[in-house]
Amino acid sequence: MRNSTITSAAALAAALLFAFPAPRALAYDMRRPMREQKDLPPALIQSLQDHLSDEAGPYFDEQDKRKADKQTYVDLQMKFEYLPTYGPHHQVTVSAKMGGAEYDPNKPGSSKGAATGTLKYLVFTYALENGKWVEIAKPKWEKQALGAAAGAKMTGNIARGDKRQAAQQKAAQTHAAAAAAAAAAQQAADHAGGAD
Repeated sequence: MRNSTITSAAALAAALLFAFPAPRALAYDMRRPMREQKDLPPALIQSLQDHLSDEAGPYFDEQDKRKADKQTYVDLQMKFEYLPTYGPHHQVTVSAKMGGAEYDPNKPGSSKGAATGTLKYLVFTYALENGKWVEIAKPKWEKQALGAAAGAKMTGNIARGDKRQAAQQKAAQTHAAAAAAAAAAQQAADHAGGAD
């Protein structure tokens, strides 16, 4: 009796499930899932990175000049993030950005100065036309203010990195001096052994 009740309940549930037609939109999505946006092929990524590296040179020079002039500057990183979009007829447009933290070299804290708590990004926009990247908008700066606390944390991280680098350099110098002393001692021993 109990097994027949469970079987009857399962049959009733299955009948109810399949009795009502699925909405047309759901049926369509299940047959043809939404297309995922494709990433750029490796060859196009490499050509974009090469093009962006050439275009970014003057911006690196500008930030180096600002640092030398004791003005706030952006410690740009040569790493690009990109977002490809695909238009009609397989047209590819890419927004690529690189960025870094902003520093004030007049304030102490690290070898770079004190971080202001602001991240700045330089955004480039290109379209692929006949296999070449063509600029469709002038590069523009975007910024993200993280606040003074984040600036203090960034400055502290850079200061720790500076200390670590100094310790590694000191260890390398000590190691090189010890190796030179050992080589000199070996040479003196070889010379003394050859005199006998």
